[in-house]
Amino acid sequence: MGAGVTIEIEKMVYGGRGMGRLGGKVMFVPFTAPGDWAEVRVAREKKDYTEGHLKILVQDSPLRVPPFCQVYGDCGGCHYQHIRYSEQLRLKGEILQESFARLARKDKFVILPIIPSSKDKGYRIRVRFKGGMKYGQKVLGFYGLKSHRVVEVKNCPLLHPLANEILQGLQNWQENRKGWGMILEAEIQVSPEESQGVIGLRVTGEYSIKFAEELSRKIPGLKGVVLDGRRKIRFGDLTLAYRWPPISDQLGLMIRADYDSFSQVNLYQNWNLMRQVVEWAALSGKEKVLDLFCGSGNLTLPLAQRANEVWGVDQDRKAVENAAENARMNGLGNCRFIAARADIGIRQVFQRTGGVDAVVLDPPRSGARDILEDLARLGPRRIIYVSCEPPTLTRDLAHLQTLGYHVRRIQPIDMFPHTYHIEVMAELTPGE
Repeated sequence: MGAGVTIEIEKMVYGGRGMGRLGGKVMFVPFTAPGDWAEVRVAREKKDYTEGHLKILVQDSPLRVPPFCQVYGDCGGCHYQHIRYSEQLRLKGEILQESFARLARKDKFVILPIIPSSKDKGYRIRVRFKGGMKYGQKVLGFYGLKSHRVVEVKNCPLLHPLANEILQGLQNWQENRKGWGMILEAEIQVSPEESQGVIGLRVTGEYSIKFAEELSRKIPGLKGVVLDGRRKIRFGDLTLAYRWPPISDQLGLMIRADYDSFSQVNLYQNWNLMRQVVEWAALSGKEKVLDLFCGSGNLTLPLAQRANEVWGVDQDRKAVENAAENARMNGLGNCRFIAARADIGIRQVFQRTGGVDAVVLDPPRSGARDILEDLARLGPRRIIYVSCEPPTLTRDLAHLQTLGYHVRRIQPIDMFPHTYHIEVMAELTPGE
């Protein structure tokens, strides 16, 4: 263990690592690129593969570019900064081709070219930092790769400028507040539409509503604060507004989301996601549509602009309240919302409608395996599955194939430039 060996990196694999071979055995090495010849330290020996750490580059891949962040390679937040953005897109496409190869043996479908982000920096509107200590000083940052060591981050190039401003204000506030506890975790979410943001802190030490008021005064751009330690304190306005341009001949939408509810991190790519879902749904105005894991109505509302009736289901009650208010605010009277687990929501929709024409679902990373049979009983003529986790998507699509559905096309969207993460849409229709 720990010995240095030289290998050629052949390709990238899901998870952001380069793959080479050592003595015929697969070896995975972070921060490498296809075409690298790298001296690698063996870190872990597994039965079927080896994990390594990059020591030095013997020969650089032609895909390489200088990273733009000073803590890249130490911080675990990014995985691809050392590769040109155009090549990141190509490599992610290759990874997806391999991931879906087993599905392709049963269905003939197309994997469309990945939709690039119009901004590969400054795109993140939501981020979570960890608190730690560095040389006796309290710092905020991200965990290092495969560790709980906090790497200090003073300015993240992937963050929206407003989020970086709030981060710097929070750092300055913590440095100047002597004799108090520390921030264990800080989540920042911003609305470019409002030029304001909200922070959620998990802290040690004494705090109160006056403490939250102090934060709001001292940190420019804050409209709301959540303090969550022994007891949760909420101060100010915790909803954030996002405005979306029209999709085709539809009117633009204004969507408000509570700080605690899920929202996509990349505003620019979220519009592409909305547009693509609406296009694939191919609605004529007569259909009944179910939107599972609907959140605050991110996909429900644009679908409602073209459908006869749309049902949104989410177990986050606050998000559902936001969704209902968003529908009213945008003049959409054909939306119905249910605050419940997905399986319960599906049963309620079936009882009220007898079935739907289309289902859209955007589940968490764990996927939707437990509800797929219930979903198929609704008899939708089209299923659009949105996922940020290709391995669980592959598993669930294979299950849907056994339930009589066929994969027709897959659309990757680069929601997270410079990371290995990929947002993917899949369209399925029932067999003949």
